[in-house]
Amino acid sequence: MATSLRPYERFAEVYDKITPDEFYAEYYDFILKILKEMNYKPKKTLDLACGTGRLAKIFLDEGYDIEGLDISEKMLEIAKSRAKNLKVYQSNMIDFNLGKKYDLIVCTYDSINYILQEASLQKCFNSVSKHLNQEGVFIFDMNSVFKINKVLPEYKADYYDFGDAELIWLNSHSHEPDLWIGEVILFKKTEEGKYERYYEKYIERAFELNTTKKLLKAANFEILETYSDFEFNKIKKDSKRWFFVTKKKTN
Repeated sequence: MATSLRPYERFAEVYDKITPDEFYAEYYDFILKILKEMNYKPKKTLDLACGTGRLAKIFLDEGYDIEGLDISEKMLEIAKSRAKNLKVYQSNMIDFNLGKKYDLIVCTYDSINYILQEASLQKCFNSVSKHLNQEGVFIFDMNSVFKINKVLPEYKADYYDFGDAELIWLNSHSHEPDLWIGEVILFKKTEEGKYERYYEKYIERAFELNTTKKLLKAANFEILETYSDFEFNKIKKDSKRWFFVTKKKTN
């Protein structure tokens, strides 16, 4: 048995087989709708927590100048193989420092929820602000408090068979509120026909809406809009995914 010391290392090998391409296309389409609504055309974009680069690849194919950042070396290897012209950086999203600025930074697929402490979330927003040009735009989504506390606990387990690998995804809800735990057990077939076992664990935290807004304002962001569930709808108590559209204030 082997245990991955860092999430999204071994799991990166089968990650793209779980989520359909349409999901990332939906993200791209919604972000594009937001930018059109704002009449905003960014020249340079950063995909924060870009994973295997599927969203960044769509942006590239549509003519956008986009770069990616992720903490997982394996994820970035796949991103580079997917999009040869994609420049990527390996770093965490809390206190990254690239020494450059962007017009647009996006962070999707509830990546922000992997930040577990309020102080760390503040550092993340501060880092994003530091990497944006004046009046640059930051668009991101989060799993809501309702989804993490009420929806995700209903999904106990999933099983995937990829032929040369099998995966079991276990969901659990800790005794502490606002925390969701995902555990992945991956069985990968070796050249000898045997299976190796790998284990990875993920934790997401839900932040209250007002807390998130407070931290954004402290990082010098103006909150332009908040939406829910890939629609231009206001956030409600049972909204599952929150979207934030923010702009860096002029000093």
